[in-house]
Amino acid sequence: MKQLILVTVIVGALPFAIASADRPAPRRPPQAAFEACAKSRQGDACTVSLGDRRIDGTCEAFPDTTALVCRPTHPPGPPPEAVEACASAKEGDACTVTLGDHTLSGTCSKGPDGNGPLACKPAHP
Repeated sequence: MKQLILVTVIVGALPFAIASADRPAPRRPPQAAFEACAKSRQGDACTVSLGDRRIDGTCEAFPDTTALVCRPTHPPGPPPEAVEACASAKEGDACTVTLGDHTLSGTCSKGPDGNGPLACKPAHP
């Protein structure tokens, strides 16, 4: 009887496990984005400094945690290297971009809303 219950629980949970496995884990923001909201409440305004960039945002809950993270009001655009990689290309063309010591292959794209600059969007592994 115990084995039957265990099998029922496992089989019942399987569709949920498969569904969540299809979604990639959210990309973790930089530590500075968490630190900017360490003493704040959800919805509070925040600012993160990353190198020479200052990004304003709102403290929001990071998925599957109780931690708050500074979510940019206007996310920064693609890095200049990604824009340069598509300077003489058209949307949909294959591209390669080097960021630091990593060379990535991708496709020239105008971003998720189709309004950004044409830039090399790395292919997902």
